[in-house]
Amino acid sequence: MVDVRCSTRTDGDFHLDHVPEVVLAHRRACLMAGTWSQPDEVHGATVLTVEAPGDHHRAIADGLVTGVPGAVLGIWVGDCAPVVLMSDRGALAAVHAGWRGLAGGIIATAAERLAGRPVLAVLGPCIHPCCYEFGDELDDLSARWGAGVRATTSWGAPALDVPAAVRAEVSALGVAEVVQLGACTGCRADLFFSHRRRAELGRQVMSACLRTP
Repeated sequence: MVDVRCSTRTDGDFHLDHVPEVVLAHRRACLMAGTWSQPDEVHGATVLTVEAPGDHHRAIADGLVTGVPGAVLGIWVGDCAPVVLMSDRGALAAVHAGWRGLAGGIIATAAERLAGRPVLAVLGPCIHPCCYEFGDELDDLSARWGAGVRATTSWGAPALDVPAAVRAEVSALGVAEVVQLGACTGCRADLFFSHRRRAELGRQVMSACLRTP
């Protein structure tokens, strides 16, 4: 069994750099029981393996994989997509998938580190194209993932569809089922922090943990 949860504003800020560790520890415990690994994310494509609960906590990485029950993987985001992959052998991966990480292949890298074949993806709250104006890189990204990632904001500017990019990446891995949790971080100011839309410093977190039946 896999437990996946997404925080909201009411759960507090999970930013590693701005919130004292003692406060973060309390917020983590309230959101999901277990020993957490919450990496220090840098918009890269490094994926580390958690072999015991708490491994690589605050390590520099944008993805974690584990097959250990009770090890909580915590991915914190402002607008980037938190993505969890589950395998047919009872392992899971959690990644911080901004456009740079997606372009760098972080989802494929995480899948390679998993024990077994990924069969299900969970996409957490992230910015949607209605709120994500994008620049010149959009041509390269649409060439990679197809025209489906090219969109328009609610004010008529060119936009990147991050959820569509995530689906394109997981589809290339043979994952047919994507469960979406949450909504657009730009639109839902009542629920989520957003760096892009509101220049907020706060971050939500998506946590995932294997549980023994």
